Amino acid sequence: MNPVVASSLVSLGKNLLSRVTTPEPNLPQPKSTSFSNELSTLTANEKLLSSEELKEEFLNSPTVQSFLEKNSGDTLYLEKRADGSMQILSSNGRTLILNEGSEACFTAKKFFESCLKEQAHFSDNRPNALEIKV
Repeated sequence: MNPVVASSLVSLGKNLLSRVTTPEPNLPQPKSTSFSNELSTLTANEKLLSSEELKEEFLNSPTVQSFLEKNSGDTLYLEKRADGSMQILSSNGRTLILNEGSEACFTAKKFFESCLKEQAHFSDNRPNALEIKV
């Protein structure tokens, strides 16, 4: 018998035997849904607020509320920082940095992006900043 044919038959027999004797893993099948269905479910669960509602939610945050009490009567500017945090600048020179991951920063980002979409609250004095009048 030809050695090449013999080794092929042995290899074929070995593969067949291993498939018969090795049990298949019983893995759960993922449910099949389309991307658009998942996206619509996600957006339906997300509450949609206007920029004014987001502004109220942002200003009522305890961290921001404390900063507002110390800087009452001043004009405030909200800026997005390169590291993902948000910064509030007061016209008197004081600043408050809202750290990435905090609830106040999350609300500030939602408010900032809402204003970008609506083209509202932009400052004439500071480029890329929102002017917040309280």
